[in-house]
Amino acid sequence: MSQQIIHLLDENTANKIAAGEVVERPAAVVKELVENAIDAGSTSIEVEIVDGGTQFIRVTDDGKGMGYEDALLAVKRHATSKIRTAEDLAAIQTLGFRGEALPSIAAVAKFTLTTRLQTDALATYVEINGGVLADAREAGAGCGTTVTVADLFFNTPARRKFLKTPPAESGYINDAVTKLAMSHPHIAFRLISNNRLVLSTGGTRQLVNAIADIYGHKVVPELLPVEYNNEGIIVSGYVAKPVLLKSSRQWQTFMVNNRVVNSRMLAKALDNAYFSLLPKNGYPLAVLRLTIPLETIDVNVHPQKKEVKFSDEQKLYRAVYKAVSSSLSAPVHNQTAVNETQTEPMINQPVITGSPSGQKHSIPAVGHTSMFAAPEPWKPALWRDENISFAAVRQSLQQEEPLAEYSDSRSAHAECDLYPLGQINACYIVAQGQDGLYIIDQHAAHERILYDRLSRSKGRVPVQQLLVAQYFEFTSDDCNSIVEHHDTFYQLGFTLEQVGPDTMRLLEMPTDIPLTDAEAILRQILQLIGDMHQPSAQELRHAYLQMAACRSAIKAGESLNMRQIQALLSELYTTELPYTCPHGRPTIVKFGPDDLAKMFKRT
Repeated sequence: MSQQIIHLLDENTANKIAAGEVVERPAAVVKELVENAIDAGSTSIEVEIVDGGTQFIRVTDDGKGMGYEDALLAVKRHATSKIRTAEDLAAIQTLGFRGEALPSIAAVAKFTLTTRLQTDALATYVEINGGVLADAREAGAGCGTTVTVADLFFNTPARRKFLKTPPAESGYINDAVTKLAMSHPHIAFRLISNNRLVLSTGGTRQLVNAIADIYGHKVVPELLPVEYNNEGIIVSGYVAKPVLLKSSRQWQTFMVNNRVVNSRMLAKALDNAYFSLLPKNGYPLAVLRLTIPLETIDVNVHPQKKEVKFSDEQKLYRAVYKAVSSSLSAPVHNQTAVNETQTEPMINQPVITGSPSGQKHSIPAVGHTSMFAAPEPWKPALWRDENISFAAVRQSLQQEEPLAEYSDSRSAHAECDLYPLGQINACYIVAQGQDGLYIIDQHAAHERILYDRLSRSKGRVPVQQLLVAQYFEFTSDDCNSIVEHHDTFYQLGFTLEQVGPDTMRLLEMPTDIPLTDAEAILRQILQLIGDMHQPSAQELRHAYLQMAACRSAIKAGESLNMRQIQALLSELYTTELPYTCPHGRPTIVKFGPDDLAKMFKRT
């Protein structure tokens, strides 16, 4: 008879293994406990930690609590009030549902649970040490639930070694509570770390107030509201102007049916919506909540419920992309200010896009010496010649037009919000508006004009056929890349044929590129393909248009006369996004009266 090698694990060992999936670090403990508090209908949740949660965690809520029997069941594996059958998994509306959190936490810590129903005279107290029930009795306590977790991983020292420093673990907890607070702005949150209050929200039901409580009230004027409703998908929330950049995605929060999730697809949709507005090393602030049919999402694909699976990712991608793009490209003069007292839909109510008046909501620009504030729109149509384009005016670059001719032009253009004053160092344009002084980077502004003009071409970039074909030598890898992306090169205006192992023949090229630059640009495109690792046609087109606009735009050091400056500003205003160049650098800096007063110490 063979020796038996398969055996059942005891409950304590099984709980510790389950804890390895659910309790990765203190932040995971906090997330699970706070989600339970949210599901309990709490209006106030307080989280207190010591040493990054490694020594002590306490989560207190004012939810409905539990009775004695339910409290004892709650600390057993696979015990939950959220679902009863497997069919319920297809329509989960609560955050917690697995029935593993409390027993998994209790298996690797010194755990206490104190909970009381409003109808009960006394609370229930349960104490568990390392998965072993130590005490269960009645106790005095207020309504709601309090869970304490002390000496996390005290009985699994190997797991404790993988934790980071207490400040780092505190940062993870702060991030988790921050995102949960934004996903439930109707709940007042407090986070206390080492006896210091580090986060507090008012629970006003308004998302913009929660954002202000968390990120600071100075962020609010830089936010743009997002409202989208189509094909059963509702996207709402706020995104920041392109001028408000962060060094990581930590300030990006995605909520699906009120559940905070990590999704590369949603992050990609956000990135592509900003497309030509950001530099390579910046990320925009975004707080987006999506409401989709329950049957189109599977939340049961990750032990910690951080990730979800969508039945139609492309549909959701398009919804987020269109929602954010519409918000970013909304005409500034049609936008209304976001403020912390405006009403907004309740968190659980559908958001209806549009209004009877047809008004759109946004934020007025705020003058600031940070050089990133987008100015209020000006009205160049009042004074510009509609038949003059900068391309035509640039031909007269050598025709000097003295500034004296414009020194008395203020009366002629008194109605204008903005009129040019001159240049600084043949690089920056100076203009005055009714609300302050404006400085425009002439190269960045012209880049934006050219990029938008090229982008409006829906199909292939306009091309010129070469009378004499050009031959270029490339490496075999580059040749293979050109052949692989042949359709993309064609859409960008390049018709190439391979005529040898390392030789390509150029038959057509874009009309706005000199023949002498053709090879250099082809090599730059190949470098982009290598750097971007399998880029989409849209990404490659964007990168090429950036490059073409940059090469064709006027450069720093080119002197412009007042007629040229006027035409440049007029064309800049016709672009959809005049405040940044295609690489994400600001085109315009505004100094309001208050900023100037501070500079001259008049305040």
